[in-house]
Amino acid sequence: MRSVRGRLFGMLLLFIILPYFLSVFIIYNNTKTSVEEHEIETSREEMRESGAVLERYFDDMTSLPYALYNDPDVLRVFEQGLKGEQEDSFERSMKVFSVTRPDIRQLRFYFNRDQEAMSVYRSKFSAPKVQGDVLLDPLFKKLYQSEQNYLIEAPHVIENAGNAAIIPESDKTKVLTIHHKVRNILTGKFLGFLSMDIEVNSYGSIIQHLSDGGDARVALLDEKDTIIYSSRKGDSIKGKPSPDELILEEQLEGNLEGWKLVKIISKDSLFKDVNEAAYSNILLGIGVVGLGIIMVMVISHIITKPIIHLSEKVRSIEGGNLDIDFTTYRKDELGHLEEHMDDMMHRINEHIDREYKLEIESRKNQFHALKSQVNPHFLFNALQTIGAVALRSNAKDVYRLITSLSKMMRYSLHADQWVTVKDELTYIESYLSLQKERFGEGVRADIIVDEEVLPASIPSMVLQPLVENYFKHSYEEGYENASLSIHGKREGNSITFIVQNTGASMTEEELERIQAFLHKEDRRSNSGIGLKNIYDRLKLNFNDEASFDIDRMEGKGFRVTMTLPFLENR
Repeated sequence: MRSVRGRLFGMLLLFIILPYFLSVFIIYNNTKTSVEEHEIETSREEMRESGAVLERYFDDMTSLPYALYNDPDVLRVFEQGLKGEQEDSFERSMKVFSVTRPDIRQLRFYFNRDQEAMSVYRSKFSAPKVQGDVLLDPLFKKLYQSEQNYLIEAPHVIENAGNAAIIPESDKTKVLTIHHKVRNILTGKFLGFLSMDIEVNSYGSIIQHLSDGGDARVALLDEKDTIIYSSRKGDSIKGKPSPDELILEEQLEGNLEGWKLVKIISKDSLFKDVNEAAYSNILLGIGVVGLGIIMVMVISHIITKPIIHLSEKVRSIEGGNLDIDFTTYRKDELGHLEEHMDDMMHRINEHIDREYKLEIESRKNQFHALKSQVNPHFLFNALQTIGAVALRSNAKDVYRLITSLSKMMRYSLHADQWVTVKDELTYIESYLSLQKERFGEGVRADIIVDEEVLPASIPSMVLQPLVENYFKHSYEEGYENASLSIHGKREGNSITFIVQNTGASMTEEELERIQAFLHKEDRRSNSGIGLKNIYDRLKLNFNDEASFDIDRMEGKGFRVTMTLPFLENR
């Protein structure tokens, strides 16, 4: 048989732990897909925008020389050489150009007419030098023979062209060089070359922002996959892509046709926040599992433990032990169940106790009946003989006392378990007659009972012990001024008896002890046995229809109030 605790652990696993981790797994995968799709869409849009800016920038750079050497002073130098005033006007034009275009680090000119070359570095001019082997250089030879008007050289560290020695050795700026072929627009005659060293950072800033300052790598590649710019130094962008990387490409157009922007995103970086959220959820799940285990333990202690104890009590009842205490202070369903079981066991025990006591009382009655049959005529004849002798001796008081004793004995010998109130009061009057003879006429006892109460049936000897207590605890203990009163009245279907005396009383502690003894809460007490006998007989015969209350009258006496059903002809 599976325990409640085991089932709680099973429910915790089935309804909390598995659904939670399954939801974490599903949310993790969905979030990864969503993040990847969003990153791809955002990156492609940014790359399209950056590509358009790059295209415009390089279009401007490839178109810029046309505006430069179409300047009459510049074109005149290409056609006529550096002589006199032409050189001065050329230098002025180049200084203005250098100031307006700070992204151009160095300008290099080759004048084919005189086969001379010169450089301009930050408005500084090198002296013209003859360079007759320029067209033998593979790069310039290729440009000269090409139909194109320009050629882009891969990024490199800026250098002094033609040993001009105008660039300081400390300048290690990385530049990208655009070589232009200069021709006369009208005649098409080859005039020379114009080379522009453009700082890589000038166009690199357009690309750099695509890396978002994170682990993403961005590169600009030409048609031969030569790296024109890379956001990370030493990045080769070669080989097959890693499965842990996401690669996006944007093909460029215009003057950069065949070039492409490449963005490589590390999936570890891309999914960093997702992974952290997943780890947090897993840790949270572990916390939930821990709390769930604690919850199960707490529930086991609060709920299953009382259930186990209740089950053990029920097994004890099955074993025949009916004296089980189901007292509880719980206010929940288990407490409600234990209260009902306690009430049920109380009623069962009370029923058994009642049947047992009825059987005992029946046996006692049979025994008393047998005793009363043991030659009762001899006893009463003897009392009558004594009474006759008393009359002949003129001892009328003795005769009266013997008559009272005879009535009392007749009541005790012949009275059944149930008697009328009238018979009980007659017996009490005979008892009072004897006690008055004993203590004198100073005994004050009043019996005030309504006529309609007299025919009611009550258990015998329920009032007499209270009268006996009056003499035992008042007169015999020196309370000679104490008074006794018995009142009886009918109220609907009930009759109420109030028996009180103004003699000896008791403390609050003694009253609480007697009340606990009456209700079986204190089995060790030896006081109040007569009261308990009355209380038990009332409960035995009337159950909860009868009440029995005790009052110490604020220390001025003792009062017993009994209320029981009005019954006749029992």
